[in-house]
Amino acid sequence: MPSIFAPAKHLLKKQLQYIAAHFGRHTRRPAQPELLLLMYHRILPLDDPRAQLEEPGMIVSPETFESHMTQLKELFEPIHLSQWLDKKNNGENLPMRSCAVTFDDGWADNYEFAFPILQKLNIPATIFLVSDMIGSKQQFWPERLAQLLTVIAQQQPGQWSHPALEWIKQTPCSYSFASVAPTQEQMSEIIATVKDYSDEDIHQRLDLIEDKLQLTMQQDNPSLLDWQQVNTMCDTGLIEAGSHTRHHIRLTGEKSEALLQDEIINSKTLIEEKTGKAVKTFCYPNGDTSANARSIVEQHYAGAVTTEHGWNTADSNRYLLQRIGVHEDISKDKTSFLARLSGWL
Repeated sequence: MPSIFAPAKHLLKKQLQYIAAHFGRHTRRPAQPELLLLMYHRILPLDDPRAQLEEPGMIVSPETFESHMTQLKELFEPIHLSQWLDKKNNGENLPMRSCAVTFDDGWADNYEFAFPILQKLNIPATIFLVSDMIGSKQQFWPERLAQLLTVIAQQQPGQWSHPALEWIKQTPCSYSFASVAPTQEQMSEIIATVKDYSDEDIHQRLDLIEDKLQLTMQQDNPSLLDWQQVNTMCDTGLIEAGSHTRHHIRLTGEKSEALLQDEIINSKTLIEEKTGKAVKTFCYPNGDTSANARSIVEQHYAGAVTTEHGWNTADSNRYLLQRIGVHEDISKDKTSFLARLSGWL
């Protein structure tokens, strides 16, 4: 049952967005150079079948994305993240208010829908690639999990009682594990809880479910970019490739030194071999990092980005740069997008 306070909450949210949009940081003359980093993941039409299996917080529609980019050009000087870092590292003058667009993971829809818009508006961007997954049909575990739960609900709901699924069913969420597939919001709840397991453990558990339930998970088209698409974009000079590790491993403190070096250094090596261009920037998967991981990144990259919310200045740690995450639900109109840019919401 909808809360009786829902209309009041909605009105309050709209009022806060209006204030943030019209009086936020982006509306004021900066006292020192500032860099806004935007974080995107997938650019997909909302009726695209791929969008139905994705978390809402991962998607922006092409129409909304073009609106974002148009507004950015009016408010900021668009710049490559690597260019801003080069200027900062060399002690050169930085633009007073610049913005760098970034995409995490290397989704094929970045090429299909985002790239034409960036070309049209001449806006540079960085795509952080999971090097060993590019050009393959591998999937990130949240995508695998969403597809698996949907298939079970629609085709084999009687299997919900199988012991191999118990670790998922124990998650505190509103989904009833029935013959109706989880909604995008319910899927987000499950994914958020499952993150308590390691990436390797999750993939092994999903492998076990597919084996025990004899599920054949079909994937018509690769989810991620291939190297030809990467090179087509990078050859324009408008798009730069950054590293997002080899396998999207969360770089937490318990990871061995050998694993950290492999994921951080060899991802850069492979991307440079495939593109013929230097890789200067790094993105921590899931925003997770550790002192050991940062030490390796500092030795091999000019800068790195996190998922921490906020703006950056010339004084910011270039290996812990903050970003503003953007998705459809919080930015589909001009006011909500500008409110998000403010850094307040």
